[in-house]
Amino acid sequence: SQRRNFACSTTLDDPQTVISWNVNGLVVQLRNNWSLIKTFLESEQPDVLCLQEVRLPAAGPKGCKRADGQKRRRGEAKCDSAQEKADWDVVQKTLISTFAGGYTFHWSLADWKYSGTLMMIRRGLAFSRMEFTRPSLLQHQGHRDVADDTCHPEGRVIFVSFKTFDLLATYSPNNGNDAAAFERRRAWDAAMKQEVATRTRPLIWIGDLNVAADRVDVTHPEWFLQQCYQGEPEDMRGQPGFTKGERVRFQEILSEGKLVDSFRHLHPVEDVPPALGPFFTWRGHPPVHQAVARYHGKGMRIDYALVAQELLPRLSACDILGSGADRNGFLGSDHCPLRLSMAKLEAEKEVKAPKPLVFDLD
Repeated sequence: SQRRNFACSTTLDDPQTVISWNVNGLVVQLRNNWSLIKTFLESEQPDVLCLQEVRLPAAGPKGCKRADGQKRRRGEAKCDSAQEKADWDVVQKTLISTFAGGYTFHWSLADWKYSGTLMMIRRGLAFSRMEFTRPSLLQHQGHRDVADDTCHPEGRVIFVSFKTFDLLATYSPNNGNDAAAFERRRAWDAAMKQEVATRTRPLIWIGDLNVAADRVDVTHPEWFLQQCYQGEPEDMRGQPGFTKGERVRFQEILSEGKLVDSFRHLHPVEDVPPALGPFFTWRGHPPVHQAVARYHGKGMRIDYALVAQELLPRLSACDILGSGADRNGFLGSDHCPLRLSMAKLEAEKEVKAPKPLVFDLD
């Protein structure tokens, strides 16, 4: 199995603040918006930061190509070409040099500049286990790395066991607009439903889940249903992330896993909330070289913090940290950060935690 360069201390604990953010390309955001990102992270100081769509290729054998079946080192970025070295240099000189003293970095990367996730964990916050796929995903060819079944082939999963709950951070695949993409997303949903239905510990599942749960989770429901694919089957029609099929499956996942959508639980609405308010995590691009951009002013809530029902007494807050058609607080991405706040477990209610592990360093 793949070995990673991380270790945990001997005293387990739980994170109280977890921030999730789809960066839409880490290097480009660090190049263009580093001061904003640095100020944001220094202000928020989350216990755990989960980034999606980092788009850094994983290291591997010299000359390795996309989907060539060769084993990758998915916890390490590829630095073979001049461009790859320059990209990694940006990451090192900004995010890593600034925050490595306070956080450990855990990467899960794809074969090429696509997908990929990063989890930063505050130093001193111990965990007992870290994994980079889930067993149920291994049953589906598109979600299994043929060279290493300890990792998702596109770096979409980081799973960590803390003192009293597990944290699952994912970048769920987009539903796309054709049969192959529909099947890939259907397989992902089936695997994740099986995973949460058979969980044995309290779970928090956070990340870009690429689905808007209900009509109140998009700014313009009828408009979104008329976009993109309009063929058969009928339940795949509409904007990826807002098709009927995806929404039905998402509700099944919540039900089977006894999970609660923490933002909607704390911020219930009966109708679509104001389009400019902090209610949507993804927003369309403003016009750049054209007079009108089709998705400008429109948004979707597709980033979530799902919390196990048994953790609800500890749920303090869940906030969307961006708003507006011009994407205020989005830090350069098309997604804004989502912050989950959890209360510590009261001492008299503490449960027995798994024994902490110390991982060998290579």
